[in-house]
Amino acid sequence: MKLFNIKLIIAFFLASSISAFAVVDVIHLGSFGKSGAWQAKEFKDGNSKICYIVSSPIATKPDGLNRGEHALMLTNFQEDGTRHEASIDTGFTFKDKSMVEVSIGSNQYKFFTLETRAWLADGENAKQMVKDMKNGARVKVKSTSSRGTKVTDTYSLIGFTKALAAIDKACS
Repeated sequence: MKLFNIKLIIAFFLASSISAFAVVDVIHLGSFGKSGAWQAKEFKDGNSKICYIVSSPIATKPDGLNRGEHALMLTNFQEDGTRHEASIDTGFTFKDKSMVEVSIGSNQYKFFTLETRAWLADGENAKQMVKDMKNGARVKVKSTSSRGTKVTDTYSLIGFTKALAAIDKACS
């Protein structure tokens, strides 16, 4: 089982702090899918690049939750060749030691949690998950907050394949 990638955590915090601190220059590679559902971006990490795609949910249940930004993300690290590392940010703290269930069609994937973030628990399934995302229409993400609230976020996969191709090209 592959443990979470420390570089991904650093990359996410750098990318999410850009507007507040102007830490790095993020290059927007494009918006893909209906209403630009998938955003492709890159930024420099020393002499290497980190490229990622990110999408916000198209639906959330229950409605009206008080939470921070939430997104599904896949990241490429040019330096070590890591590709398509999947993660989820829910905008709330997860229930301690909980797992996130991700469904694409009839296939299910487990993500382990740490505070407000989750990563694919079994790196061996990463290629199959990306294949399912390319061929699927929706991703359902089921999680439980530290307060016990069960949350389901639904993401569109329209534009996913083109967004992924953009970061694969940028971080090749």
